[in-house]
Amino acid sequence: MPKRIADHSGFFDTDQQFVLKLLNEWQPSPSCKTEKNHEVHLQAYLQQRLPDVPIVAQYGIAKGKADLVIEDRHVIELKLAFGVESVAEFDRCIGQLERYRQKWLKPGRGPVYLVVVGQSDAEFRDLLHVWFDEMNPTFNTIIESPRFHLLEKQIASP
Repeated sequence: MPKRIADHSGFFDTDQQFVLKLLNEWQPSPSCKTEKNHEVHLQAYLQQRLPDVPIVAQYGIAKGKADLVIEDRHVIELKLAFGVESVAEFDRCIGQLERYRQKWLKPGRGPVYLVVVGQSDAEFRDLLHVWFDEMNPTFNTIIESPRFHLLEKQIASP
C-alpha cells in the first residue's frame, strides 16, 4: 500500500513544509551535466527519503509534462540556470508555470516548486522573483500557504 508524505514528516510539518525541507536539503551532483540528469538524481533522492510514496516523472499537465509530481499533489519543475542566451528557455519556463497555475492550482491540487540548478543571469533571477511574488498571496499568509516556491540550488565543487 502506498505511503503518504505525512508518514515520513515530523509531527508539526505540513506536507508542503516537508517537501520544501527535502528540496532545500537536496544537493545537485557536479557529475550531472543536463537537466534530465539532475531530474533523475532528484527523483532518486526523493524516493530514498520518501519510500513507497508515489513519485511520478514526466506527469502530464495541460498539454505538457511536469518533471516530478509527488503524491498527485506536489509539482516539481527543474531547470538549469538561465544564462544571458536563455531567453527562449526562460519564456518556456514562465509559460509552464502559467499553465500549472491555471490547470493545477486553480482546482486546488497543491503547490508548485521550481528548482533552478546553477547561477542564473541577474535579470532572469529578478524576473523570476517578481513573478513568484506576484503569484503568491501577500495577505493571509498564516492561513494560506504560498502556492509557488522558488528554490535556487548551486552545484557544489567536485
